Amino acid sequence: MIKELDNLFKKTNIYDSKFVYIYSDFRFFFKYCKNNPQNSTKLFLELFTKKGITCVIPAFSYTTTGNFIVENTKSKVGFLANFVMKNFSFDRSEHPLFSFVSIGKNKKIVKNIGKSAFGNDSIHSRLYKKKTVFLNLFRPLKDGNTLVHHIEQKNKAKYRFDKKFVTRVIKDKKMFGTNFKAFVRKYINKKEDLFTFKKIYKDLIKKDFVFQNKVKSSNIFIYDYDALYAYFEKRYKKDKFVFVNK
Repeated sequence: MIKELDNLFKKTNIYDSKFVYIYSDFRFFFKYCKNNPQNSTKLFLELFTKKGITCVIPAFSYTTTGNFIVENTKSKVGFLANFVMKNFSFDRSEHPLFSFVSIGKNKKIVKNIGKSAFGNDSIHSRLYKKKTVFLNLFRPLKDGNTLVHHIEQKNKAKYRFDKKFVTRVIKDKKMFGTNFKAFVRKYINKKEDLFTFKKIYKDLIKKDFVFQNKVKSSNIFIYDYDALYAYFEKRYKKDKFVFVNK
């Protein structure tokens, strides 16, 4: 599996990047790495870190109340972030709902993040124009990408607002802060405000900045961060409801 992934990555520009933002579903990965899944996961990440590339991984815990402990609170969005926190030297952003872990040469990029999860000093803005590539590893691109919410906030989408959360953020055993924010839906029960990619997906996967291939029958998507950013902005300005069901 690792050799196949390496050979596939060499066909793209991913090894020329400075940052790789990884969306993943390791259930498929483990079907083919049963003997030593932990070692295989380390080898996968080292495909990037040994080349000086920093990996950025969602570690969303959605901690809306109580305490969020930066070093210890578990991610609720899959295996990889929790694995990294147990097995690597890492940094983690301080947002109690939408945190990220990072490993590698420039892992400090996630530290001292802005209080708004999708705002001007979020990881989404920090990775822009930094030679970043998205990697969807066995996770369908049609499931979406949280960069959408940064574009929505930047363009002041009227169906969302920046909501404060009173969660206490604890870092290095000290109170770090509270009142972090997230750009959330105004009306939680309005189905027309639910996120969707259905209006853009067929067009998106045809773009020349999106590389798609298969490894053992499951899709891999590799796509340029800045190009996707520009694409999202263009589509939003053309249709302010392009990312919702309305």
